[in-house]
Amino acid sequence: MPGSVAMTAKAALRSGAGLIAVSTDPEAIPSISPYVQEATFVEGKEGGQVPDLEGYDGIAVGMGLGRTATQKTVVERLVHEKETPLLVDADGLYLLEGLLPELEKREAPTVLTPHPGEFAHLTGLSIKEVLNSPFSHSKEFAEKHGVYLVLKGPSTIITGPDGEQRVDISGNAGLAKGGSGDVLSGILLSMLMQVEVMDALSNGCFLHGMTADLLVQDGHSKVDLLASDVIEGLSRTFRTFSS
Repeated sequence: MPGSVAMTAKAALRSGAGLIAVSTDPEAIPSISPYVQEATFVEGKEGGQVPDLEGYDGIAVGMGLGRTATQKTVVERLVHEKETPLLVDADGLYLLEGLLPELEKREAPTVLTPHPGEFAHLTGLSIKEVLNSPFSHSKEFAEKHGVYLVLKGPSTIITGPDGEQRVDISGNAGLAKGGSGDVLSGILLSMLMQVEVMDALSNGCFLHGMTADLLVQDGHSKVDLLASDVIEGLSRTFRTFSS
């Protein structure tokens, strides 16, 4: 799904990333490049080999990736080989099956950004169990596996590997559409490359939600708001808080 990674890349650029490279199948590049002209491209290699990603300050994986055995190998190698902040979202969360013990060994920060359904899959819990005790389940998971967890929802819970928890209540129902998570991943990736991890995740979630709130206050409704609108609205949010 090339639209997913395209929105992630553009959101990262709109959030302050200086350079963004997209690693994808060669045939997907023509559909992505017109949407995000500022990005460069790294062609994916056959057989699940991770392309050369040296020199990058952060990596996000999973959005629109697919869930094949080849893509699982890509995620495995990123977990094992890349000592840089790693954000895993969407399909990447499903490809972490069997890899959770390996996350504990990583020295660089690992950020997982599931919605309740994805978190239920990661933990083996039911969605109802997740929703009934989101704070305790998030804290237990983050501490056990040494990860930063962003459990998305109307109130997003951000948990660090030391058990610290923060809550972001910005945003509205307009964000409950396909692509919103991809945009959030791009914002968080950019933030991870700028400030300390918990602050990066808190700031990124707030930017995402507040942008949706500002757009609904002026010109949009919760019904028509699109993920791509949020990307374009980021400039207004940055202006609001920098003035």
